[in-house]
Amino acid sequence: PTRQQAPRSRAAAPRNPAGPERRALYLADPPAARIPPRRRTLGTMAAAAGEWDAMSGAPTEVSVDQGLESMECDDQFAPAPDGKRANLALLDEDSTAHLATFLPLRDLLAASCVSSEWKRTFDSCVDTVRVSQVSLGQADWLEALAQLAARFPAVRTLELRGATVSDAQVGAAAALNRELSRLSLAQCDDVTDQAMALLAQGCPGLQGLNVLGCRDVTNMGVRQLAQGCPDLTALCLGWCDISDNALLVLSKQCQRLEELDVSGCGRISDAGISAVVTDCSRLRSLSLEGCREVSAWAVASGRARLTSLNMGGCTLVTDAGVGAIAAAHPQLRTLSLRLCRAVGDVALRFLSMRCASLTALDISRCGSVTDAGVSTVAAACPQLKDIDLEGYSDITDVSLYALAQGCQELESVNLWVCSQVSDAGIQVIAAACPNLRSLDVRLCSKVSGVAIAALAEHCPNLRALYLERGGRITDAAVVAVANNCPRMHTLDLGWCDVSDRALEALAAHCPGITCLNLGYCDAVTDEGLGTLARGCPDLASLDIGGCLRLSDASLAAVAESCPHLQSLDLGGCKHLITDAGLRAIAQHCSALRSINLRFCEKVTDAGVDAVKRACINVQVRR
Repeated sequence: PTRQQAPRSRAAAPRNPAGPERRALYLADPPAARIPPRRRTLGTMAAAAGEWDAMSGAPTEVSVDQGLESMECDDQFAPAPDGKRANLALLDEDSTAHLATFLPLRDLLAASCVSSEWKRTFDSCVDTVRVSQVSLGQADWLEALAQLAARFPAVRTLELRGATVSDAQVGAAAALNRELSRLSLAQCDDVTDQAMALLAQGCPGLQGLNVLGCRDVTNMGVRQLAQGCPDLTALCLGWCDISDNALLVLSKQCQRLEELDVSGCGRISDAGISAVVTDCSRLRSLSLEGCREVSAWAVASGRARLTSLNMGGCTLVTDAGVGAIAAAHPQLRTLSLRLCRAVGDVALRFLSMRCASLTALDISRCGSVTDAGVSTVAAACPQLKDIDLEGYSDITDVSLYALAQGCQELESVNLWVCSQVSDAGIQVIAAACPNLRSLDVRLCSKVSGVAIAALAEHCPNLRALYLERGGRITDAAVVAVANNCPRMHTLDLGWCDVSDRALEALAAHCPGITCLNLGYCDAVTDEGLGTLARGCPDLASLDIGGCLRLSDASLAAVAESCPHLQSLDLGGCKHLITDAGLRAIAQHCSALRSINLRFCEKVTDAGVDAVKRACINVQVRR
């Protein structure tokens, strides 16, 4: 049994009529920032299961996101109290599968190699697979998909990543996984209408599809998809080449839609949106970001009762339109009106009267939002957890006082460029909102280390902190954050007055940091960065641009200790970074996607070529 008191006998393990609980297998590089805290990098699949070296010829990154917020999995089994070992042969298949839910993925794959019976049991616990070109190296996509389908027959969710994903590969995935329920092809540039036709033919039970950024998907492809997959409940068509015609088809063929994202589809107008919200009565989430021809009146019409709405950048939205939305959708919990220039305090008053259940509100860079409007929302929406107030030079500590009094469940506050906010307001928020997880005070010149120390004292769950170009932030403030906020994963210290002392504290107390900005922190040296790299091995994004005391020794330390690095900014490191440092990065950080080498005068074409050969998806800025 594990420390989570896993069942020790058949009687203690209830049978699961819906089948064994599943686990996700990722054959993809982790995101560059904000990697979930329970994702673990496991090295090569060959090391775990011994089956991939022959196919890929290159290390294959495997990581797991357990998705169990209430459960911590232990890598080691604890002995039974009587000292006896459990005999798994006494357990039936369902009980063994239940035990599998307590195992990390490395042990799950290893267990599947014990016998053919265990292989069937444990392989069936994996229902999500994510594959990228980086993870496969030089392996053939079609062969990889065939082997995955053969080994993991229970897969219901599949994500394919990379610019090389083609219609043929999508068709193969559909043919091999006919029971597929969810598929993500986001940013797969070569996917076209043909892939939509193949999906409609091969996966008629498809319920979720993401083709974000697939610009060659048009009205024709959406029509074929809708006709072949009428059970779709979640569809993302962001930045596809579609118009109202596609939405009219969806409104008739896919009336079970619950989530729809058509952000960036500039040819969509009120006609298409009205049809969707009228005929798709189950619709709960709608994203229209950047749809400049859509007004709030279209969203307010129809039978759908939305709980999540994104109209960021929809320039036709007005105060009156927001009032109509609030009246039609009082259940709204998430609302974005970012960059809606005709929205101001009047709209916020409408929201406060109708939408008391709001938990997330983005009103960044709207027309005329003041302390009065923010205070109105704060008083009426006590469940508010996330608020974005970016870009308001007129917002002051008055807004923060109101939020602290009325919204004590706040978890995320964005005050970027709110230059009138001061230490006093941040201290009040910190004392009143102990659940705060993310705070952005970039370019808030009146916020200093005093406020950051208060945050460290009152907000131990803080995980993301953005301080670039704020007030005077010194080592003492960062050390306080490191000592009291061990779950920190994203930290922006650009242009702050910090040195190696701050980095040593972060390495000692915040090992989960994945995204760090040290741009133009002149006092940071090779020794401090080396200590940080060794203490934070999951680092995925690092900005050390303009740090003039750093040399190739820093890159060698980062390369050796941080193999999952995906983004590296060296801009402005003029004389100390050479090809030797780049070769170290190329050798150890094959998942690198972005590197900035502007003004690195000692870097030559040979060093850049070494990085490009080793990191096949990297983008180099020079």
